[in-house]
Amino acid sequence: MLSLFLFAIHSMKLSIPILCLYGSAPTFFTFWSFVRLLTLPLPKHIYRQCDDHLYSIYQRFALFFFQNCLQVKIYVHGDYKEIFEKKENILYLSNHQSSVDWIVTNMLAIHQGSLGHIRYVLKNDLKYIPFYGFYFQQHGCIYVHRNDKGDLNRLEKGMKQVIHNGLPIWLVIFPEGTRYNPINNQNAIQKSKIFAEEKGNSPLEYVLYPRSGATIAAIKTLKEHLDAVYDITLMYNQTYDEQKQIRLAAPSMSEYLQGQTNELHIDIRRIEMKQIPNETNEEISQWLYQRFQLKDQLLKRFYSFKRNEIFHSDENDQPIELHLP
Repeated sequence: MLSLFLFAIHSMKLSIPILCLYGSAPTFFTFWSFVRLLTLPLPKHIYRQCDDHLYSIYQRFALFFFQNCLQVKIYVHGDYKEIFEKKENILYLSNHQSSVDWIVTNMLAIHQGSLGHIRYVLKNDLKYIPFYGFYFQQHGCIYVHRNDKGDLNRLEKGMKQVIHNGLPIWLVIFPEGTRYNPINNQNAIQKSKIFAEEKGNSPLEYVLYPRSGATIAAIKTLKEHLDAVYDITLMYNQTYDEQKQIRLAAPSMSEYLQGQTNELHIDIRRIEMKQIPNETNEEISQWLYQRFQLKDQLLKRFYSFKRNEIFHSDENDQPIELHLP
């Protein structure tokens, strides 16, 4: 009897957030459609403000479950003090391990009052997710086809549309192009190492070699409109087997909601746009690779860290636990 009760409680931790988030999607989409029709004859910036406000409300709803209803401790490292005191237009670059990575963007943006300003560069396959796929396109997100040589032109066109739509913006890119998953995606990991060697660079162990197309298009097109790059490294606890000395997969969204990790660490590095080389595509591509080298080194330290105290990303780091404002 007790085991059934505990199983029911455990199931509710997953089912309640999923039912609330996905169950509210049709209502949100219906209300958004009404607002969109209502604002069609009005100037575009009015629709943009209404849309950003609606998106912010829905994402706050999501954050309630991911930050308030779980026993996961979330720590921020690096330049968080500086970015939480600002409100600016940024390019957000992050390593990618889990669908939870999307929620992390919300966790940070809300501290700048920028939750509604998030726009993603997304895989084209996501366009076909019911409700969300169509909405993200209307929200100003950019869909890309992986391994398509015509993508750079489409990306540049999409970036120019970002300018046309008006600022403010958090433009989010996961340059690896797919999740780093040592259990289900060994093929991508091996291809990443081979590609690094072909480029004359050292293979990366804890991240994939970054695809630079979207980052190049964003920096070259938007460099006069963005204040900084936020370089984000995500580190999930309980994703390393100490005995076998192997990396494990980060928790999926459903596993995260079930409490299958007890800590999430977010390292934030703010880089002024003027500090980023942008004369040629190769310069930007090499700069991006160097940033992922630093992520690789940080993740290596994280997985070798003994869990008897809070992890520090460097000697000057003063991590704090992150809470909703």
